[in-house]
This record gives sequence, structure tokens and C-alpha cells, in this order.
Amino acid sequence: MIILTFEALSTIVVLAIIVEFTTEIVKSIVPSIRGQYSRIVAILLGMILCVSTRSGLLAIFMIEPFFLPQIDYFLTGLIISRGSNILHDLVAKINIASAKP
Repeated sequence: MIILTFEALSTIVVLAIIVEFTTEIVKSIVPSIRGQYSRIVAILLGMILCVSTRSGLLAIFMIEPFFLPQIDYFLTGLIISRGSNILHDLVAKINIASAKP
């Protein structure tokens, strides 16, 4: 179970890195994309990537979305749109919480 979770979280981190780099590439191609538009591009890329790969954080932790698995993909897309740093922080907090007796 722990190995499965680690592999799944590693996949999510890789997706976040892909979104981060792809957003930077889009911004370099279209210089007018700055500020909030940059965030919108990252969110869209994150959601598209999670939906197309069927990657979701809720599923990793065996939490079933109430009726639509796509909700998990969209939420995960939002999270990975923040970039790899936020996911690294999230994983660290999860590890700390699971280490507490």
C-alpha cells in the first residue's frame, strides 16, 4: 500500500512538473500571457492532463468521489497547476501526519 501510494504520488508530482514547464513554454511563445492569465493556462493544462491520464489524489488515498470521478481529476488538476513545489509541501505534510503516533 505504501509503495503504491508513493508511486502514485510520484506520478502526480511528475504531472505537476510537466504543467509547470508547459505553462512556461506557453508564456514564452505568447508573451501577453501574464498574471491571472498565466494561472488560467496552468489550471487548464493541469485539468486536461489529469483527465486525460485519469490521475487523481482522492483515488490515491482510496477516497471515492461521491458520484463523479472527474471531480477528483479536476481537483487534482487545480492542485498540480500550482506547480511541483506545492505538491512537495503536501507530500511532506502527509508524511509528518502519518509519522505522528
